[in-house]
Amino acid sequence: MKKQIIAVAIAAAVAAPAAMAGAPTVYGQINMSIDSVTDKGVTVNSNASRIGVKGAEDLGNGLKAIYKMEWGVDVAGGNGATAKEKLGARNAYVGLAGGFGAVLLGRHDTPTKIAQPTDMFNDGLGDLKPMSGGLGILGAAGEIRAANVVAYVSPSFNGIKLIAAGVSPDAFGKNTNLANAYSIAVMYGSKKKGLYLSGGYDSFDKHVTGAKTFTEYRLAAQYTMGDLMGNIMYANYDDGQSTDSANEGSNWQVNVAYTIGAATLKGKYSSVNYKPSGMKDAAGLGLGVDYALGKKTTAYVEYVNYDKHMTGTKSVDNISVGLIHKF
Repeated sequence: MKKQIIAVAIAAAVAAPAAMAGAPTVYGQINMSIDSVTDKGVTVNSNASRIGVKGAEDLGNGLKAIYKMEWGVDVAGGNGATAKEKLGARNAYVGLAGGFGAVLLGRHDTPTKIAQPTDMFNDGLGDLKPMSGGLGILGAAGEIRAANVVAYVSPSFNGIKLIAAGVSPDAFGKNTNLANAYSIAVMYGSKKKGLYLSGGYDSFDKHVTGAKTFTEYRLAAQYTMGDLMGNIMYANYDDGQSTDSANEGSNWQVNVAYTIGAATLKGKYSSVNYKPSGMKDAAGLGLGVDYALGKKTTAYVEYVNYDKHMTGTKSVDNISVGLIHKF
């Protein structure tokens, strides 16, 4: 299960035949799991289940209007769940695409978030964000979906693509302007085959943080050869202040995967180095198997461990058995 990538979505929209222009496509996925967590018992959870609509209109002269609206759906939510818990806003935008690339207005993942390599435990208990141990602004480890974004996506130049976005601080409960926060990313190659390289950088100034400028960056490399995939990502987070905070530091994450028939064996390791001298380095480990029951349906079993330095109390073991169906 991979994150929706803005560049791929735009490329698909630009390539859509004129005969299909204006005809929206309904899509989505349901990801449900039975999870066992140390000291928390067994629960049934919805993991980033979603539904959306997207499309394009041919405006002529090589120009297209593109749009997308997506909502997160808590499939496991009971009668006591709030409306926000049952249906939440995800990526939504309108824009123009052509030979110049694309310009988007709306709400979307930041370029830095988009630039990450393949996360084999995406949306689950071993997702990149919890594996980062609370680092980053808002403790989000760069996994930010920002509101009121103005974004530009370049065409591909010999496999190199640039994404830049002015990120409205509205995403952080601030009423300032686009110049106060921005995100940029450069990507090379493909996540599906061969070599993939990426780098992303975020900056949130004092109007957003209320203090110094908070910066974060990611560097990643991935290589896919046949049925084998491996990647590594380094991230660094700094709040710019003289006193070190618990959300400052660095993080290495490594993913490996090997496909045998319908089964994909996968593993993940995360190492967190907290900047405050009184905090010890932390680690997380993930092991699992994905099994393709069909083209759109996958079953999975995952084991994830967070050591006591990451949780702040004691080592936590997680076991997840789930099913994903995409439509």
